[in-house]
Amino acid sequence: MSRANPMSPDERRRALIEATRPLLLEHGLNITTRQIAECADVAEGTIFRAFGTKQNLIEAVVEDCLAPGPVVTAIDAIPEDLGLEDTVAWIVKVLHARIRQVRSLMAAISHTSQPHGKRPRPPHRDYHLAVDEAMTRVLSRFDDQLTVGTPTACWAISAMAFAAVMPFNDHPDAAEPRQLARLVLHGIATESTEDTTC
Repeated sequence: MSRANPMSPDERRRALIEATRPLLLEHGLNITTRQIAECADVAEGTIFRAFGTKQNLIEAVVEDCLAPGPVVTAIDAIPEDLGLEDTVAWIVKVLHARIRQVRSLMAAISHTSQPHGKRPRPPHRDYHLAVDEAMTRVLSRFDDQLTVGTPTACWAISAMAFAAVMPFNDHPDAAEPRQLARLVLHGIATESTEDTTC
């Protein structure tokens, strides 16, 4: 019996990417097309028709993980009635989720051998440009509350978000979005602290 609503080629590619991602996280580059086909509930031949090779599919999964679209959408969805601190906390939470996802995938890939070809590592430049533009759009609502330009504000938020979820970080509160938002916005000194240097 034929499928009532067969998938389009793009839908099939998307389904294969979604099925392959958790397998890569679990097994690294040692996954087989048979495992992928079983997870996606398709014949192995479907993989080769959609992507040509297993390597092409793996590269598509990595590229999809690094794509800025979901991050940009999440940042653009920040409600306009939120204050500056809530907005920065929202951005930090979105960035943390993306950094952890990419780090997990790259760790799975780097811990397994790949006999042929090199490990897929698409460039990050397009991602950073798109995300910085999204952050700039949102932070421009608070131009009158910032002591620096939006490019510097974007850099500070991104840098703190990245540093807070690195493996060497062992501070219990460092990865909490609200705590990071306050640190970015207010620094480490109280408002009453005065500079007594000569």
